[in-house]
Amino acid sequence: MMKCDVVIIGAGPAGLTASIELALKGLQVVIVDENYRSGGRLLGQLYEDRRKKRVWAGKIIAKDLADKAKALSVKFLFDTSVWKIEDKKVFLSNEVVKVIEAKAILLATGAIEKALPIPGWQKVGVVTVGAAQTFTNLHNVKIGQNVIFVGIDPLSISVAIEMKHAGVNVKGLFLPPTTNLLNQKCNPKEVLESVASAAGMATNPIYRLGGKFVHGAYTKLLLHLLKYKQLKINGIPIYFRKAVTQINGRAEVQSVNVRSLKIDGEVTEVEKTLHVDTVCLSGGLLPLIDLSQLANCVIIDIPELGGFVPLHNEHLKTTVEGIYVAGNITGIEGAQVAMAQGKLAARSILREFNLSSENEISVAFNEIEKARILSPITFLPEIRKGRQIMRDKWEEYLKR
Repeated sequence: MMKCDVVIIGAGPAGLTASIELALKGLQVVIVDENYRSGGRLLGQLYEDRRKKRVWAGKIIAKDLADKAKALSVKFLFDTSVWKIEDKKVFLSNEVVKVIEAKAILLATGAIEKALPIPGWQKVGVVTVGAAQTFTNLHNVKIGQNVIFVGIDPLSISVAIEMKHAGVNVKGLFLPPTTNLLNQKCNPKEVLESVASAAGMATNPIYRLGGKFVHGAYTKLLLHLLKYKQLKINGIPIYFRKAVTQINGRAEVQSVNVRSLKIDGEVTEVEKTLHVDTVCLSGGLLPLIDLSQLANCVIIDIPELGGFVPLHNEHLKTTVEGIYVAGNITGIEGAQVAMAQGKLAARSILREFNLSSENEISVAFNEIEKARILSPITFLPEIRKGRQIMRDKWEEYLKR
């Protein structure tokens, strides 16, 4: 059995940042990750951050964080899964280390992609948007010659822009067909309003300005206009009034069927065939909460945060003593917010060791909001409402 002060599960931006903060105070920290390297979703991120006027290169940022952690003697266990958490003991699928006993546990497990099951999605040449991002930005691999995206959201728009910069012919972004399961992702009005924040990524200043006015009557007016002319961001067509209803090909992707949509998402009878070799599916992200469930944390459903999340307070402490959370497990946001949360979670843990002051915790708390304001992408339009709901639910929990 290995013993340490804090075990962190997840070597992404939140976990790495927290490990540095903890190790700086002299704590023994172990990071466990099922991947073969650290970085998490940072590894695939590469885009222009217009607000800070710089290029956000996730691979470089991840390496810098990992190097700092290693220099502070943080121990990494890669290719290792956690299958049980009990009494501050973490049980591992590792040949050498079977169990880690810690004084505190930080769950920084991140997010998983939602499935987007449309007819033909099992064919070779169909990938998730996260896989497309990783192949493009981390491995420098073009996954296709003629590519489309199904699912319009800030993540798919960001990855489409990245792929175009890498020389891939991105033929456009389309909606999926309307189903009871995916209604919100298929309704043109709701999708247009939800991705308005991504307009800030456009090179055209008119589009960036226009994103601020996408609501109410303006949305319907714009959707009427988009029936005849598609919107473009960085030269990539975005079809809010068209849906991909079928992916064609015997074994590999050869084409897709495209049908027009009414404003309410109803599919029309007019159908066209578009020849492509690759389809990227973007169904959105879900907080990865499996380990918090294993640890018997109270779980609640807050759609504004992305779905089911572990109940936690403002300082990222869960309902189980000694277990904290940070990053996308708390709600879907960008890497900058995850890193800020990692710092807050670390300082909250340090307070348990009498190594952090209330002022340090307050500073870290305020840094999260600054990161949220400066984040180039807002994945969920009502994230602040979701955070307030979490605060209210925590207060209700304390009164039980």
